[in-house]
Amino acid sequence: MAEEGTRSAADPLQQSYDETPYQDQSFPQFDVARLLGFAQLFGLADPTRTCEGLRVLDLGCASGLHLRDQARRYPGTRFVGIDFAQSEIDIGRKAIANDGLDNVELIAADLRTVELEAEGHDLILCHGIFSWVPDDVKERILLLCRQGLAPRGMAAIAYLTYPGWKQREAVRELLAMRDRPGRTPEERVRESALMLRFLQAGCAAADSDPHARSLKAVVESMQQTSSNAFLHDELGEIHDPCYFMQFVEWAAECGLQYLTETDLGSMTAEGLGASAGGLLAQLDADFLETQQLLDFVVNRSGRSSLMVRDDADPVRSIRIDALEALRFATGWWNVTPLNAPVDAPGRFENDLGRSLQVDEGTPRWLLSRLTADREVSVPFDVLSQEAGEQGITCDELLSTLAAFVVQGVVEPRAAAV
Repeated sequence: MAEEGTRSAADPLQQSYDETPYQDQSFPQFDVARLLGFAQLFGLADPTRTCEGLRVLDLGCASGLHLRDQARRYPGTRFVGIDFAQSEIDIGRKAIANDGLDNVELIAADLRTVELEAEGHDLILCHGIFSWVPDDVKERILLLCRQGLAPRGMAAIAYLTYPGWKQREAVRELLAMRDRPGRTPEERVRESALMLRFLQAGCAAADSDPHARSLKAVVESMQQTSSNAFLHDELGEIHDPCYFMQFVEWAAECGLQYLTETDLGSMTAEGLGASAGGLLAQLDADFLETQQLLDFVVNRSGRSSLMVRDDADPVRSIRIDALEALRFATGWWNVTPLNAPVDAPGRFENDLGRSLQVDEGTPRWLLSRLTADREVSVPFDVLSQEAGEQGITCDELLSTLAAFVVQGVVEPRAAAV
């Protein structure tokens, strides 16, 4: 268990969150069974391990909404959340008591001073904080991950990245120019909302300009943010995106090594085409350098990276035989029209706007099977039995699963119990 750390009431960042609590939310990409499934896939956990008995720590948990949701789903997992905003912790503790949850604990403490039990946590989560805190807190987050992880544990850290965040950052800087001292939080948000409406209208009038269309998309994304989240994210004093390689270097200095992303499909270079793929080969870029290059190609604005201790030895390629011990699920939708010809490709989409067309055969059968009951994980032996009834061999199923896992279409999942 973490211990309460010294909290400074004079800290302006802490005071801002105490005065205006952040809009808390859940993060599906940080689902415990999903993350444990990745740990199993990369050889960090026994493929038969369940969520029973896991220890999970959340750094910067706000009111702990994500942890409370997870605690209900995985009653055998122990959750601890830390946040420096006492008002957030009070909200979360009241909700925990009302819900009768006995497997989640929230602690009010400053990450700069809090002490953890060493090597105790299977998973450490950090979402929505890394890019909004000073450098000393960033360093402390990474050090706490190294200190608090079990030898084969895994940390999931979300952060903003360049180059994709550059345009949004420019809009944020424009809003800061209009942010006058002495205004109340409500006045600051109201003035910013007016500025965003102006930008939206101006961009709409110049819709034929690619820059205007791009800026309009950024503005409309910001307009969808709640007022209290906007106050902290867009008008907050600290707003510090970074390049992927910078993050990896900082983590290495603190005893962590990069493993992968929570969305495996975001890492692939398969969509570059033959010309770009050939040039990439000529650059002779290593794995990490390739990831940085891909961020420029897709203009990536954020990552959710999985990190492990520098003394861990994960398997960095998908072993076909390991798939046989896992469960599988998908968050994709089957959007194939009802009136589509029998021989037409199946159409599938996910919540991030990605789409996929799949011809008949094992790929279409597998996705149709998993999308029929989204988010429910199915053991490999069940899939294998059902596939056999369709004339699909075990080798065909394994090969298709491996391809879809790499693409981020199908995800490995651990059993709850």
